[in-house]
Amino acid sequence: MTLKLLLAKLWSSPLLLGFLAVLIGLIYFAFWQKWNGIGLTLNAQDLVGKMSPLILAATFIERAVEILISPWRDAGASKLSNAVTAIKARPNDPTTPMQNAQNAADLQAATDALDAYRGETQRYAFAANLILSFCASAVGVRALWPFVTDVNFFNTATDGLRQADFFRNFDVIITTALLAGGADGMHAIISSITSFFQKSGDSSN
Repeated sequence: MTLKLLLAKLWSSPLLLGFLAVLIGLIYFAFWQKWNGIGLTLNAQDLVGKMSPLILAATFIERAVEILISPWRDAGASKLSNAVTAIKARPNDPTTPMQNAQNAADLQAATDALDAYRGETQRYAFAANLILSFCASAVGVRALWPFVTDVNFFNTATDGLRQADFFRNFDVIITTALLAGGADGMHAIISSITSFFQKSGDSSN
């Protein structure tokens, strides 16, 4: 099997690709890295305060993407939507089955075109959202950093500088993904965590 075919097979099997990536990373970590664990604290009372910057950034990014995309894509969406409305307004006459079938075919084609246009718009919006989310996380709006117990750990631990760099990069990736999910995703995270604490408190009583 050639390298090209092997890479194509791996790319078509995300689960296998992910497993191999983790295995390679585990081997590298076991033989070349000996990082200690990082203390993270989570207090239900402080959760909203620590995640508020993420919620604020996600809300601003969503609005900014809407402002950037709307003037560019709304006109085309309105045109296609008007075409669908016009086809739906055509009268259906039981005495002209051929014309009714043509109307149904035209409606299906117009609806498919509108859905395809909206899907393309969503892909553009996601790309812009991802770029702005990365910029926000790169400049310091982070998801994990506020929960680190001792930020001086990276300056005092063995090989702490490289661990700090890796942690920052990982935090940027996680934060970018979270911000790209929007403010609703942040609210869902807060809701799930607070629900967990409430259930834990109820079960301990």
